[in-house]
Amino acid sequence: MINDEIVTGEGVSLQVSAASVIARAGAWLIDALLAGSVALLLLVALAFVGADRFDEASATALFAVVTAFLFLGMPIMVELLSGGRSLGKLVFGLQVIRDDGGPVRLRHSAARALAGFFELWMLSGVLAFMVSMFNDRGKRVGDFLAGTYVISIRPPRSTLPPLLSPPELVGWARVADIRPLPDMLALRARQFLARAYEFPPPIRHRLGLRLAAQLELFVSPAPPPGTHPERFMLAVLFERRMREQAALARLVPRLQAQLAGIDTLPYGVSDPDS
Repeated sequence: MINDEIVTGEGVSLQVSAASVIARAGAWLIDALLAGSVALLLLVALAFVGADRFDEASATALFAVVTAFLFLGMPIMVELLSGGRSLGKLVFGLQVIRDDGGPVRLRHSAARALAGFFELWMLSGVLAFMVSMFNDRGKRVGDFLAGTYVISIRPPRSTLPPLLSPPELVGWARVADIRPLPDMLALRARQFLARAYEFPPPIRHRLGLRLAAQLELFVSPAPPPGTHPERFMLAVLFERRMREQAALARLVPRLQAQLAGIDTLPYGVSDPDS
């Protein structure tokens, strides 16, 4: 969803990208299918052993143990042994980490599993989806309780789609005063535009408004009323690049002239090596 900069306990700065809600839902679906397969195998094993051997109390206790293993024990064990990556997360390139960037521990996995039993299984994932939709890191209730969130660890794309200025903003951008943008702000806006289609509509709209408001502090006059935030960002970034290229083009001849004069000694002094 968004790019984060976290600082580990060792003082190392890391750039991570929060996983999208869709990717997390897909990972959970795979994990749910795996849990269902394990439950089916246990039922087959029970039928093979003979269910008539258990009285009502024993059957109730066995059902409670199996349920606790499937929905609590297995998720905790898998998350701890894999470093925050279940089968579904492996498929989608996701990983659970702490808010400070460190690996999850037993208490984090236990809190996530306990909350997940209610918000994912008892409520069919509705609560988890609603909560994840309205925070930048896509956290569900279990993540808030555990102090964790899920990141995407797939390698970023090597190239970004080209910038194209919206036709209706070309005239405004050419006469606008665009002050030097902070590099990190320009990078965040560029990456947001490249991945905007991946965000759920409410998150996309909110992030777009936030980035556009930050860019507008460096632009005068403001864009025409009613301009869409993403089109405003496109126009600013495109015009910024064009002006930088024009400045570089004006600088090249002067640099070439200076380089050409490096081998010439001043005041007409002859080169002794010539």
